[in-house]
Amino acid sequence: MLHLKRSLHKWNLMIRDSTNNGFFTHSLNIYSSMLQTGVHANIYTFPLLLKACANINSLRLGTLLHSHVLQLGFQLDPFVQTALIDMYSKCSNLQASRKVFDEMPFRTLVSWNSMISSYSRASLVDEAVLMLKEIWVLGLELSASTFVNVVSSCSVLGQGLSIHCCVFKLGLLSNEIPLANSVMKMYVKFGRLDEARLVFNGMGESSNISWAIIIGGFVNIGKVGEAFGVFNQMRRTSLKPDLIVFLKLISGCSQEGNLLLASLVHSLVLKCGCEDKDPIDNLLVSMYTRCGDLESSQRVFDMVQEKNVFLWTSMIGGYAQLGYPAEALNLFKRLLKTSVRPNEATMATVLSACADLGSLAMGKEIEEYILVNRLESSRQVLTSLIHMFSKCGSINKAEEVFERVTDKDLAVWGAMINGYAIHGMGDKAFSLFHKMQQVEGIKPDAAVCTSLLSVCSHSGLVEDGLRYFRSMQDEYGIEPSIEHYACLVDLLGRAGQFDLALKTIQEIPVQEQAQVWAPLLSACRKHSNIELGKLAARKLKNLSPLSTGNYVLMANLYTSVGKWKEAATARGLINDKQLVKEAGWSQVEMDGCVYVFVAGDQSHHQSVEIYKTLEDLNVIILEAGYAAKTDTDLS
Repeated sequence: MLHLKRSLHKWNLMIRDSTNNGFFTHSLNIYSSMLQTGVHANIYTFPLLLKACANINSLRLGTLLHSHVLQLGFQLDPFVQTALIDMYSKCSNLQASRKVFDEMPFRTLVSWNSMISSYSRASLVDEAVLMLKEIWVLGLELSASTFVNVVSSCSVLGQGLSIHCCVFKLGLLSNEIPLANSVMKMYVKFGRLDEARLVFNGMGESSNISWAIIIGGFVNIGKVGEAFGVFNQMRRTSLKPDLIVFLKLISGCSQEGNLLLASLVHSLVLKCGCEDKDPIDNLLVSMYTRCGDLESSQRVFDMVQEKNVFLWTSMIGGYAQLGYPAEALNLFKRLLKTSVRPNEATMATVLSACADLGSLAMGKEIEEYILVNRLESSRQVLTSLIHMFSKCGSINKAEEVFERVTDKDLAVWGAMINGYAIHGMGDKAFSLFHKMQQVEGIKPDAAVCTSLLSVCSHSGLVEDGLRYFRSMQDEYGIEPSIEHYACLVDLLGRAGQFDLALKTIQEIPVQEQAQVWAPLLSACRKHSNIELGKLAARKLKNLSPLSTGNYVLMANLYTSVGKWKEAATARGLINDKQLVKEAGWSQVEMDGCVYVFVAGDQSHHQSVEIYKTLEDLNVIILEAGYAAKTDTDLS
């Protein structure tokens, strides 16, 4: 008998070490081996095994262990019962957790805390608070751990305020860092940084997590400068910034697009030795991309020896986002030569680059890779395929992919609607939009509304455009962005409804108006509205003085009404301000290769033949009676 007890003790030690080291499946395998030797578990074994089941989310094995508990008669042990409550809760069976709790003859504070945590985990805050009141009535001493999960799960600010008041009265905040951190997280979640800061200032002692919560809170509400102010305060303490703090700062740099701040944070990451920790390299690449510094992104990427799929995806995405789709596709080809396999996000990023490049041949190759590697089940990939085929001019292929999607979400519908909008197929775009709403019951988002307004603009459907613009606010609660206003102004300008266009512009913040004055100026040229055109030109000159395109629009407006002197002055401003107008360019795809042609460029090895063919075409169209209208366009 003594031998068996010693043997059980050794089994328990093995299970304990395995569970504490995170090898949960291995712990359960040890238990299986133990049973085969004829040794049965005791009250010290089951809590460890139930913890393992909770961590691997195995309700089946947890229920099997519960049956073993009943067979061996340990169902009344409070430690085993508490472990059962926790296991059932983490395996999403709250009803079973409550049943075990109700059957307990004697409940410790740990048992109550476990049940409260179960309710909190299920976001049933009212039930958790009700149990807190029961503990209070029973006279049990409430501890900080009792409140930690409850605070974190508060879904409305009022709940959080009530619990904060309670823990404050109990004097639990000042020296209980995890609880104080939970209260701060709650306030940060609701954007109440002043209250979070008050809790932080009242802490007798803080941790890196405490600082990260405050720094992240300011980043979340767009106050990146204040986030760095808090970080500078942290640097004056004895605490060294860790990975979590740097992740918040990198997020702030990405949001701000400030290259100087980004370089500073990167140097501190290197100084603190955090550069080799996941996911820091991936985020550094993304940060430099958001700051427009691809060279630094590439340098970080090249320095990493073991590149994972997330890093590859970030670097490919960087090239795609900053307007280098060919480079993005070349990097993808490099990826395919490594042992790293692209995932759904990688394919979506590559398809976006392919769409920007307009390479249908490359798009079809990527689709074939997706099918061969069984990535077509991802809605993200299928949505990107629809977008790519639409942008590459193959609306029929986009429709084929759309029909293949069995469980269409808003993104899939939106991609197809946008595809029709790109191709000027207004009837199909509106028909699909109504089907999405009436048949599927899916409400549109801001992107879908932009597509519809774009269709209305290019089809001259003023009343429809105004109706959609109003409905996006009244029916769907979507606040119009500058893109929506730009579409509406373009629609009204094309239709010559300048009074309504001006009224619309007045609703937009002044700092964002540059994007809407340009389409209005273009419309003024079309309708020869010189007076309003002058106003639009003056606004653009003040709001966007470095845009060469705006000066060209101004010159073309004056030219359209024969004001050559004013047109020359507008063109002269480009030279006076030492601006460089980007040359016009076009591209054509032949045999799977994309060729780019820049105005006046003769670098192509077949440029002589190309220009000779162009001259021949000009002769043919002139003989056909076509005369180019060149007197009103100085672009």
